[in-house]
Amino acid sequence: MTPQTIERSTTAFLDGEDSLNISNIIHSTEGAAQFGFQGALVGGVTVYSWAVPALIEALGEDWLDSGWIDFRLRRPVYPGDEITTRVTPTDHGVEFTMAKESGEVCIAGSAGLGEAAFLSELAVAGNREASPPADPPTLLTPQTLPIGEDLPAMAVPMSIEDAGVYADTFARDPHARWRGSGARLHPGWIAGRCVRLTHHTYTYPAGIHAGSQIQMLRPALAGQTLTVSGQVSDGFRRKEHEYMVLDVTISDESGVDVARLRHRTIYQVGQA
Repeated sequence: MTPQTIERSTTAFLDGEDSLNISNIIHSTEGAAQFGFQGALVGGVTVYSWAVPALIEALGEDWLDSGWIDFRLRRPVYPGDEITTRVTPTDHGVEFTMAKESGEVCIAGSAGLGEAAFLSELAVAGNREASPPADPPTLLTPQTLPIGEDLPAMAVPMSIEDAGVYADTFARDPHARWRGSGARLHPGWIAGRCVRLTHHTYTYPAGIHAGSQIQMLRPALAGQTLTVSGQVSDGFRRKEHEYMVLDVTISDESGVDVARLRHRTIYQVGQA
């Protein structure tokens, strides 16, 4: 592990079309304005992906295969914001923040190697038989939120070419590890499977990523079809927002688990 503090900066950009026709209108200017935000919110998973180079520099390549991360999203990130990732070594790994030029912290968390303390808390779905997406999907509300139940699993083909496209388009990370023979799946892509699994069965017009805990168990490689399964472990209301806590497992083609995640999402957004 690198003993010194590492800093990297990037200019935030919108990771999709600025339109009310997208699946999550909070990532559009008009949609975000309906909830009192000053502009389109950049996706939380995309913002997290920009921290990955600094985290790998601090913790080494082993972090991708058997490391962990635990972070919360504290403030919205808007296109054009200058974001600086700062990774500081600790006795148990690293702490990191992603902050604007004003010093306002948007993301804060910790990361390390080996098994995280939270791993034993994550629910593992028993249903791993992939099924087609719901048609039509069910509107997600406090009444339809299936707390304690498995969600229908989904199969996710991820080609080597698609892995490179993710690194280029969302992470804007040119490193060779995300491309060609033996290409790894970007940690941002892995984190994003939780929302995709939710939308496999449910729909909601606007949502905000609130936090993630991620444990890597094995190398996650492109060029295969992965299975994403999960269970809703909790749901609650806070400050006019409705939250869902979803525990997810990602398995490779041989059935081996490569990652387990806990994803906190605001699926009904109150006023900012």
